[in-house]
Amino acid sequence: DGLHFADAKPWTFDDGGELGSYNTQQHWLVHSDGLYLVYTRRGANNDHIVRHRAPLFMAAVDPATLRVIRSTERVIIPERGAEMGNFGACAIDANESWVTVSEGMFMKDSKARGAEGATFVARIRWDSPNRLFSESTLVP
Repeated sequence: DGLHFADAKPWTFDDGGELGSYNTQQHWLVHSDGLYLVYTRRGANNDHIVRHRAPLFMAAVDPATLRVIRSTERVIIPERGAEMGNFGACAIDANESWVTVSEGMFMKDSKARGAEGATFVARIRWDSPNRLFSESTLVP
């Protein structure tokens, strides 16, 4: 009903392992051929990043179980020493979606690790057109 929810539970991989995403953003990319989650997580050699907010990953999600399919996980924006917790994900057209983020230069050693405060656009080019995309949903 939109007012009452089950208790929150951690994201898990399809093999039962915990995803390790916590205290940060996750965004959906929805395609007619599948459901995808964009997220950050621990366990990616990223303990030096506040709240493990880099790199950005994308993986398919099983819509029946809401588990992340481990074999589909890919880094879509690499970690270069800065956090990337405030990112966005959106469909651009039926053939492409974007994930955008900028490096947060809040930690003293971010620059020494390679960060420059850069803005990234990960272009997700779909193998087949997204039949859920409609030009009528675009804001004029």
